This record gives sequence, C-alpha cells and structure tokens, in this order.
Amino acid sequence: MKFQKLGRIFKPENQEDWWKSHTMAPTSILLDPETIRIYVGCWDEDGISRIGHIDVEASNPLEIKSISTSPDLDIGKDGCFDENGVFPGHVNFQNDGIFLHYTGFQLGHKIRHYNFGGLAIAEKDNLNEFVRYSQAPILDRTDEGLFVRAGSSTLELSSNSFATVYSAGSGWDDVGGKLRPVYDVLIQFTNDGVSFQKEGTKIVSADLSVEHGLGRPQIILLENVYYVFYTRRMKNMQYFFGVASSTDLKNWSRLDDQIEGIEHSENDWDSKMIYFPNVLVTPYGTYMFYSGNNFGEGGLGVVKIIDL
Repeated sequence: MKFQKLGRIFKPENQEDWWKSHTMAPTSILLDPETIRIYVGCWDEDGISRIGHIDVEASNPLEIKSISTSPDLDIGKDGCFDENGVFPGHVNFQNDGIFLHYTGFQLGHKIRHYNFGGLAIAEKDNLNEFVRYSQAPILDRTDEGLFVRAGSSTLELSSNSFATVYSAGSGWDDVGGKLRPVYDVLIQFTNDGVSFQKEGTKIVSADLSVEHGLGRPQIILLENVYYVFYTRRMKNMQYFFGVASSTDLKNWSRLDDQIEGIEHSENDWDSKMIYFPNVLVTPYGTYMFYSGNNFGEGGLGVVKIIDL
C-alpha cells in the first residue's frame, strides 16, 4: 500500500475561545463532488475537546474553503460519559442526514479516564447542528471493554445490514512511566448500525511487545476489499497507524509492514505522530487525513493513497 504525503492542511492557534489548539481524530465526508468536510476534535485552554469542522477543496484538500466558528457538537451534561470532551469517530450519510459516531471522555478517580461511544445526528437541511441520539452511550461499558469501548466506524453493507468496528479494552500498561490503556479492534454486525450486543468479535489484537493499543478504527471498502485503518499506540512513543484487510469480514490480515511512502518527519509537526487515520474516496482520488504530534496539536495532515 503506497502513500504520497501532500502536506499539512491546518494548525489552529487560538482559533476561537472554544478552539485554542488541536485537530484531533479527523473524520471526513464528501458534502458534494467539490467539497470535503473534515470533523476534528478542538481543544480549549483546559484541554477539553469539542467537535468542529474544516471544509476543503476535494480537488486540492490543502485549500481551505471554510472553518466552523461554533462547535458542531459540544460536551455532554455533567455526570454523563462525555462530560469531559468529545472527538469524532466516524461520519456517514444515513437516513437523510449525517450520523456522527463519537468518543466521549469522562475522568476517573482510581484510573485516568473512561472512553465510551456516542452518536449524534444532523438533519440534511441543517448539517451544522448535531443532536445527540441519546445522552447515554450507544457503546457502553461491558465485560469486553470496562474502560474503553468507543471509536466506532460503520459501513452499510446492504439495506438493513451494517458492519461496525470499534476499540475495546479493560487493561492498563506502564509505558514511559505512565499507565496507558490497552485495547484491540472488534467488529459487530447490526441491522441499524446503532444497536449493539454486549460482545463483538476481535479482528485485530495489539502486539503488546511493541504497542499497547489499537484505536479509532475506520472501515472502508476499496476495490472490493474491506480495509480497517487504526491507530497504533507504540511503546517507543512514535505513534503511527496500521491497516488490516479482509475479503469476507471474518478473516483479517495485518498489513502494517506493507505501508510505503509515509513516515514521521525528521523534526517537524508530525515527527512523533501520524495518527488517527481517516480514508475518503473522492472524484479526485483517495485521501487519508491524519493528526500530527500530541494527538493533533501539531495540526491536520493529508496523504494520497496511490496504490493498494
């Protein structure tokens, strides 16, 4: 799988009161043949993330058309799973609107934090205003994910048939002197993309000798092959991304060692992280958007997939 780096699209610096820094966890959608909307996690001065967007030219995603001036999705109510921040998981057109799967943050007392998955919906005639499907998570705590069960991405297979990938985990690993969450990539099949069972099927497992978590997976069909792109939280702190493929959604092969043409910069905005991959097919080619250093503090980047 060959990539070509195109460059950095945007780095926010005191953009708004609610958006002081970061373009965390981009997820994109083709609004029309000429416009890509990229939803990102936007941090305030306290490091709390809300979801905003950047619109770019489909023919040249380095060219910005507009930037949101208010959050598309704010934090949740006090005491809820998303009270301390939200960032995008995946967006797709569904039921004449946009379905935004997102991850909610809640701080812990005996552990650092919890992450569970929510859903918000924007109607077709008002794509700038998302309403929560539920104040409670659609991917809630179960035995397969006591602390992390989030980052969902859904692909419509046919009418009333959806495949959803997500991350789940219940452990912690001491990496770099800090306890960091351990989680893997799982899949579930539903008839609505919303109603999940307590347990999915694990399709990609973290290799704990080199990484401690595989996060925010993105499922997509490219040239009749299913791909899942995911984050790799590496123990050497050079965070990167990985890819797995399948022809039947049951048997998956990791292709991490087949990624070519993209690597960390030597001493620049993505020298430590090429993270939160999100792939979008457009009339002008297939792009992958990603977050740079410190989970997107370094900015938002884009590469082009030139060969599968």
